Amino acid sequence: MEYTIVLSDELLKAYYDFKNSKQVDQNLITNLFKYYSIHLTNTAQLNRIGINVDDSFRKNLLRKGYTNQTLEELCEKTKYKLILNTERNDYPYININADKIERNFTATYNKNESREKTIKHIKALCRNANYIFIYDKHMNDKVIKKISNILPQKKLNIIYKAKQLSQTQISSLKKECKDWKIQQDSQNTYHDYHDRYLLIDNNIEIILTSGFDYLFDENKDFTYIVRTRL
Repeated sequence: MEYTIVLSDELLKAYYDFKNSKQVDQNLITNLFKYYSIHLTNTAQLNRIGINVDDSFRKNLLRKGYTNQTLEELCEKTKYKLILNTERNDYPYININADKIERNFTATYNKNESREKTIKHIKALCRNANYIFIYDKHMNDKVIKKISNILPQKKLNIIYKAKQLSQTQISSLKKECKDWKIQQDSQNTYHDYHDRYLLIDNNIEIILTSGFDYLFDENKDFTYIVRTRL
């Protein structure tokens, strides 16, 4: 078993309460499981929060030497080197209620590796959208064609950054679907970003680190991240 994170005393207590069907703050548990993976604890922490575990589990902790370490010391023995909590944001702490570090859906593809699953995923995320913001500082005719392949053929507002689409490219997009309404961003949504983005209904954000080109072209590595925009 590979331990990946550490829980604060508060969260470890909530975890066991939930596991044992005791009353627990539902928002706390929801936010905890957004980040949760296999946690490491020690006998001192279990004693502090008054949790009784079975003898085999406690003996296993003792055998491995997980006894009196601080949370920070335990953290160093985990894969991700992070401690989940509800108060602190300084490293190595992650505030499950509000933190810069998130857990998202992501995938990285190597050169010559099919992106078919990701293409289907992005198409599905776009399928029921009312509007989609497209951001790409390096927009060209080739990219326009590829973007049109992932957008749904239905009534849709397509928002773009000023000067990122030419009138010719706008016309080219309109030819792909007569129900698409294409308009310029008025909210300064992204400003001089490097990565490429699809923002769906101001809720789901898709980040493409190698651009739209390599979503369809397997000649280069490619990573995408799907996150809920805060």
